[in-house]
Amino acid sequence: MEKVHEGITHAPGALPIIGHLLPLLRDPLHFLNTLPSYGDLVQIRLGQQTAVVVCSPELVQQVLLQDRTYDKGGPIIERVGNALGDGIASCPHSAHRRLRRSLQPAFSRTCLRDYAAIMTEQIDTLTTSWSDGRTVDVSAQMYALASRTIARTLFTAEAARPAVDTVAACLPDIFRGIYQQAVLPPLLRRLPLPSNLRYERARNRAWAAVSKTISLYRQDGKNHGDMLSMLLNTHDDAGGALSDAEIHAQIMTLLVAGIDTTAVALTWAVHLLCQHPDVQERLRTETAQVLGTRTATWDDLPRLDLAGRVITEALRLYPPGWIFTRTTTTGARLADAMIPPETTLIYSPYLMHHDERFNPRPSSFDPDRWLPEQEHVRGAFIPFGGGARKCIGDNYAMTLATLALSTIVAQWRLSSGDHQLPHIEPRVTLTPHGVQVRVECLQRVPD
Repeated sequence: MEKVHEGITHAPGALPIIGHLLPLLRDPLHFLNTLPSYGDLVQIRLGQQTAVVVCSPELVQQVLLQDRTYDKGGPIIERVGNALGDGIASCPHSAHRRLRRSLQPAFSRTCLRDYAAIMTEQIDTLTTSWSDGRTVDVSAQMYALASRTIARTLFTAEAARPAVDTVAACLPDIFRGIYQQAVLPPLLRRLPLPSNLRYERARNRAWAAVSKTISLYRQDGKNHGDMLSMLLNTHDDAGGALSDAEIHAQIMTLLVAGIDTTAVALTWAVHLLCQHPDVQERLRTETAQVLGTRTATWDDLPRLDLAGRVITEALRLYPPGWIFTRTTTTGARLADAMIPPETTLIYSPYLMHHDERFNPRPSSFDPDRWLPEQEHVRGAFIPFGGGARKCIGDNYAMTLATLALSTIVAQWRLSSGDHQLPHIEPRVTLTPHGVQVRVECLQRVPD
């Protein structure tokens, strides 16, 4: 195997001009899973550019924990910034602390408890809208649940509702475009290709909708008790207010990441329960003891242990955010390799989660691998990242997903005649398509 730098090998199969573009577009998950066989640090080509894929949990942890050296950057983060603005997910290290501190109060345990009441209300609205024997499009239903819940969290003013609907409608083209543009050579990004035009239209529509909402909030001057009002009234340590651009980027990031991550995790969890009816029945036993057939609430969470493990295992098998990039700000050493400044590094939660060296039986759905007595390799499970840049909304997402899945299983029996893996389109999240599930009503206890 050719050595690019000492300790770094070169993935085979790169073609002239386009590099590894074809496998990254056709079947990126399979391509990534082949890379550990070449070493812990493997160089791939994105057109004429190169990137080093980090294939070891220990080395990924170094990258995540040393965020000053391995800063947010590289093609995927650059395209996320282009789509959402320099919010908390894509801003450089120099801006991150200020932005995170502006948002942290909104994710306190007290706030999460308040959000859980909104979650319970929205989950109840969803599950009571179903009818016995109906076949539901799970992805569409989970997107609707997540978008309505996050809308009520971010915005309580009625005038903001159209922005949420617009952003939710634009999400597929935005996320498809982020990934495609990240792996395309720069020249192709600038061409008026149909995919590029769809991305630009969706991005511009979403940006305009959020901008209009921020303007409406500023004009009425009221504190609506929601996240947008909090951001408009936030001041940093120096007494400075957040700019409109910073607020816009934060709201775009929370909307897009919050809706998609939770909806994708729930869709996969429902699909997996249909494929494993034994686990579904175990979960129904748990929910029968805790909930009966009522809607789950915040106070139920400590007793919904199996539900939490099912969500966790779904996140291991199909992490919504499956590929990320970082850029070295200075020369750095990873294992035996010296990494030059301005090197693009790629790390993939999907790759880590499916490496049998660190996750035994990686393709098996086994929620019991997350029982407290089970041991795990540090860094081999990273659905929400790690270090200072770990996802600020991880507890929010887990709370909504656990409450929703528990309620669904408590009230409905789920089945699917399709035992094939849903189609996964390569985009910035692992979104399944075509998850159609038949729901059979269990007796509901009146509130």
